[in-house]
Order: sequence, then structure tokens, then C-alpha cells
Amino acid sequence: MSDSERWDGELEERASPAPLLQSWAWGEVQSRAGWKIERIRLPGGAMASVQLRSVGFAREAYVPRGPVPATAEAVDSLVVWARGAKMARIVIEPEAPADLAGVLTERQFTPTAPIQPQHTRIVHLRPPEELLKSFRHGRRYNIRAGLRRGVVVNEGKDGAELARQSAAVEQRESIHLPDRRYYDLLLELLPWCRTYVALKPDTDEALATVLVARHAGRAYSLFAGRSGKHPELMGNDLAWWHAISSAADASCSDFDLWGVPPPDAAPNHPWHGLGFFKAEFGGQEVSYVGAWERVLSGAGARLIALDKKSRTYVRGLKRNIS
Repeated sequence: MSDSERWDGELEERASPAPLLQSWAWGEVQSRAGWKIERIRLPGGAMASVQLRSVGFAREAYVPRGPVPATAEAVDSLVVWARGAKMARIVIEPEAPADLAGVLTERQFTPTAPIQPQHTRIVHLRPPEELLKSFRHGRRYNIRAGLRRGVVVNEGKDGAELARQSAAVEQRESIHLPDRRYYDLLLELLPWCRTYVALKPDTDEALATVLVARHAGRAYSLFAGRSGKHPELMGNDLAWWHAISSAADASCSDFDLWGVPPPDAAPNHPWHGLGFFKAEFGGQEVSYVGAWERVLSGAGARLIALDKKSRTYVRGLKRNIS
């Protein structure tokens, strides 16, 4: 058995489904994206795939959707490990409900800005014909209209098209999304990762793209983009429908729509439209405890924060110039 098979097998013994972001392959993606990865087995049986980064003399650790399982004992062991590894700061983002906040507060963690979606919607999958009936009326209508109008959806590994569609979203929404290199890493290194590209029937013009990964019986819509052209063809609805129904055909148990506004968000929330769109696919809203940090060296943490502020400023300049 390979190291990757052993790691993922042990994860599945500790969580169902095992989090994609704690998988061996996700660590490989982040390693190629510039992080150093350390996979640790903690006293008491928990596990954590930790992403490490250095800024000058300071080191920080980030644990996405971990440790697994997210227990008080596991958090304590992770802090002991971080101290021994001379981390200035550790950030954890467990796949755990909000009531873990008390445990984290007791251990001198404080809330910080989420990196992964804190709120999401998870659709329980069933045969596609039953699944479509479970969607809200507006989404069913759009999907059927797109099918009648001849929209074609190609399943493949088209990172270039996703990058083009994402660039259109960036311009409209003034947000920062990854570039093609990151999409290509996901498509190359995750065991199952595909794009779904909706095409205009007469010209094959791309209208929308959704990137989906599958792991441990769950599908995740990690990124999506749409040009905004020809809305009457419902290309965006068709891309999502093919992504979800293909996961159902592949016997996945559920589909994580990967990010919605908080349940109590006001209509002016920047994700309001996205939340409305995803809600029409049905499913259950799920909220996690969010991202929490523990500072172990004040000087090192200040250096890390300054570096992050500088990088955010540079990204903003690039977006405004482009």
C-alpha cells in the first residue's frame, strides 16, 4: 500500500466523508502551489495535513478542514506540535459545527477571516430524474429550457476555459480568483477532477464552466465561471446540472455546492445572488465553526500579517490596472 493510500484510508476511518482538503492529493496540489506540507498523526489518533509557510524568521501553519476528527484532544495535540515546530501562528479551519467555538476559545484561539467557505449547501444525491424533480421550480424550468435549446455540456479537463470564464467573473464582481496554473494543478493532481463546459449549440461558444472534484463519495464544486453572454440559453444552469447529475450517476452520496452566504445574511450581502442560485438546487445548509488562529510568537505573527497585507495590496493593484 502506498503512503497516499494509507493516509486517505486512515482519514476515512476517522470521518465520513473524509474531507477533501485533508486528503493526500490536496496536499500535493498545495505543495506545487508553494506551501510545504507536513502530514502528522497526533497522539490520541487524530490526523492533520498541515500547510507550512515561512516569512523571514517566522513560520505559520494552516490546517484546512482539520484536524480529523476535530476534538479538544486533537486541538491540544496540534498546539503542542506547533510549539515544538516553532510556529509563530497556527490557523485551523475544522470541518466541525459552531459549538466547537467554546473549545477553541478555552485554548486561546481567536476567530479570523475564513479561507474556506464557512457556510455551504450540501445536496443529497439520488437518480438524476428524481434529483431534477427535487429542485425548485425556477431551476427546473431553466435546465429544461437549456436542454430544449440544444446547449451541449462537455466533461473534460479544460483549465484554460475555466480561466477565461473566471476572468469574466472577476471583472464583473471585482473579486480575486486563481489563475489557470492553479486550475491545471487541481485537474492534474486530484484523482478525480473535471470541468463541465456549456456550449452554444450553433457555434460551440463557451458560456459557463464548473470545476468539480470528487473524494470519498462526495462531489465538490470548487470553482465556476460564466461569460454572461446569451443568458437565454441557460448555459450556467446546464453546466451545473451536468456536474451534479454526473456525480449522481457516479454513485456519489452528496454534492457540496461550496459556499453560500450566512443563514442570517441581509439582501445586500455580496453573495446574495449566489446563495439564491444555489438554494434552488435544494439540499441542506451547513455551517462550520470557521477559521481560528492561535498566536505563539507575537513578533513572528506581526511579520506574517504585514506580508499578507502587502500581498493583498499588490493583488488589488493588479486587478485595478487590468
